[in-house]
Amino acid sequence: MDRTERAVATTEITQLIGHYGNCLDRGDFDGLQALFTEDAEFHVGPDPGVDSPLRGNAGIRQTIERRWRTFADREQRRHVMLNVVVGSLSRDEAEVRTTIVVFVVGRTSGEHVKAHGLGVFDDIVVRRGDNWLFRERRLVLDRVDYFAPGWVNPD
Repeated sequence: MDRTERAVATTEITQLIGHYGNCLDRGDFDGLQALFTEDAEFHVGPDPGVDSPLRGNAGIRQTIERRWRTFADREQRRHVMLNVVVGSLSRDEAEVRTTIVVFVVGRTSGEHVKAHGLGVFDDIVVRRGDNWLFRERRLVLDRVDYFAPGWVNPD
């Protein structure tokens, strides 16, 4: 790839990562599902108490949507994607590392914003037609308690 092609691909991949966070923040699960290949895998660690990897874009959507519904009525989360670095890159595949910071604020007036979670995504993204999609996401959070409650049950 020449420099221009690499710059365009890097921008498109960065947009994919941003769309992921935006879809989560607004509860757009059709949009979220569309960001993954049909045979995608989503690995989550440390062990959050769900089968990992999540498999297929529909299965990934189902688990993430179920998790989102456990807290959405009482708090707003913002998924901030930072330090996006595209490593190896070909015309149709790339390896990407992204830092994630999740902020949360209760829906009740006067509640403070707090950091909810920190971690790293290691992704393999692939080009399908004109779009880059996640084929594999590996999320490693800094602490296992970021997942509780909600991955297993709504408590």
